[in-house]
Amino acid sequence: MTPRLERDTYHHGDLRNALLEEAARLVGERGAEGFSLREAARAVGVSPTAAYRHFADKTALLAAVASDGFSRLAAAMEKATARVTAPAGSTARAAAALAAVGEAYVEFAVRHPSRYRVMFGPWMGEAGDCAPGVGPSGKDPYRLLVDALDDLVACGAVTAGARAGAEVLAWSAVHGLAALLVDGLLDTGPRERAGAIRLVVRGVLAGLGADPELAGPGLAAGTGGPGPQRRGTTSALRAGPTRD
Repeated sequence: MTPRLERDTYHHGDLRNALLEEAARLVGERGAEGFSLREAARAVGVSPTAAYRHFADKTALLAAVASDGFSRLAAAMEKATARVTAPAGSTARAAAALAAVGEAYVEFAVRHPSRYRVMFGPWMGEAGDCAPGVGPSGKDPYRLLVDALDDLVACGAVTAGARAGAEVLAWSAVHGLAALLVDGLLDTGPRERAGAIRLVVRGVLAGLGADPELAGPGLAAGTGGPGPQRRGTTSALRAGPTRD
């Protein structure tokens, strides 16, 4: 009998991407511990041997999902900042860019909760040499946040002294909001999410000694919808469709 040839390519060699997509789906369905690399291989129609050519084990597969997630997030952040129309070098542009970075971060987490959870799990560290992916500019999400904060100093909105360590403040604030939304602890729709991130950015600016009004009106000023509510105050989570 002629041995069956293993199917280990997808449209000119994108089996690796097919496995990444399937892993993200399985994480959403069962959690990161609820499937094996062999199962992911079977789901995309290849033998375990074919999958092992791309990933040494499930940890390596999840690390790749995480790295790919950071690349997608960076691309979303870059796309968001590219839409800012305020004049270059102005305080308005710097603040709007920071808001755009934050909003892209939150929207990515809400739309891709499985990838988001894997990105901030332990797998990249366990895989050793795997690093966060980068966007089209070659920068990862952290570097894009650093650039946005540096621009606040360059335009005079924030002092260099206040800028020191601001990455921790800004990332913690935005990540906290994203985690509350992903875990279903806040009831929001797209409009309310936009208002909530505006409030977070206003808080970050105020914490850095900048004028919070640079971020535009927030929910406290009566714009942007009723604002986020704790889960349980409405009948269902209104975060819109999620996908991975």
